[in-house]
Amino acid sequence: MVLDDGTPMPIDTVDLQWPDAAKRLEVALALTGFVQLIGHGLSNASRRDFRAVSDVFFGLDHDTKTRFIHPDPAANRGYRARGSEALSYSLGEPSPPDLFESFNTAPTAPADVHHRLRQSTPWPNEVTPGFSSAATGCFHEFGKLARHLDGLIGEILGLPWLAERSASGPDMLASINYRPDPDGAEQLVDGQLRMGAHSDYTTFTLLDADPVRGLQIVGPEGEWVDVIPEPGALLMNVGDVLAMLTNDSWPSTLHRVVPMEAGGAPFRRSVAYFHYPDLDVEVAPLDLFVSESMPARYASVTVEEHLLGKLVAPKTQQVATAASTTAGRKTS
Repeated sequence: MVLDDGTPMPIDTVDLQWPDAAKRLEVALALTGFVQLIGHGLSNASRRDFRAVSDVFFGLDHDTKTRFIHPDPAANRGYRARGSEALSYSLGEPSPPDLFESFNTAPTAPADVHHRLRQSTPWPNEVTPGFSSAATGCFHEFGKLARHLDGLIGEILGLPWLAERSASGPDMLASINYRPDPDGAEQLVDGQLRMGAHSDYTTFTLLDADPVRGLQIVGPEGEWVDVIPEPGALLMNVGDVLAMLTNDSWPSTLHRVVPMEAGGAPFRRSVAYFHYPDLDVEVAPLDLFVSESMPARYASVTVEEHLLGKLVAPKTQQVATAASTTAGRKTS
């Protein structure tokens, strides 16, 4: 596959209907930590409906949208205004605030409100009718695919418990909006991006993005390279959990979203599903990936501990306290 300027895209494509999908997935994720998925079975209708209500919500005025901000930064629910967080802080690297807005959702069982990482979503149904039903339908579609991928990854890594122990994790579905100012410009300060460089804190993330420029990942030689999905395809990337389990054999790849002056499309939207094991699952390098020449790089940590040590930092603009899976990785 090539980009629109003829440059080869630096990630593999895997059709999940192929009989050897698990093996192909293993090869692709070990290469860059990113892969394009086709044959994923995700409903076009559910994605279309969630994008439609998201577009309506993001089109509302600022004061209306900010009524749906969750007061607890660890909740990871509700509206996040443009300029309200800086994801580079999750790597311990200060930067100006990021230029995106998002709405983060998850269906919530009554018992979940007792934990900071699984609180209720402040649904905006009063200003965007049907928002919660569209988001919930899309969330469940992504969840079904995530369970299938857990099965494949569990088979690859010899973790038969992975799918079962990922049924009650703090999964989250986000609609993310990148847009210029009303006059069509994009005012930046030095070092500002639409979304700062970061790794995800997940087992893996699934991304349904507009097929336009903006997303960049760090390639094998440390260079920033564009990734543009084919229409209808999903992107999947390794998160910190899989990087720690595989002792970085599967890299939790650095990625970012660049502004218009760096080649990003004027308008770009994406829907991201962030998937985790259950909060009490202990994560540490598997014996398969540890040797005398490759000692364990990570101490054992629960999903809850890692996520709390990462999630709040970008929102409070403080340095993250959890381990970085990208330390020492070169970029150019």
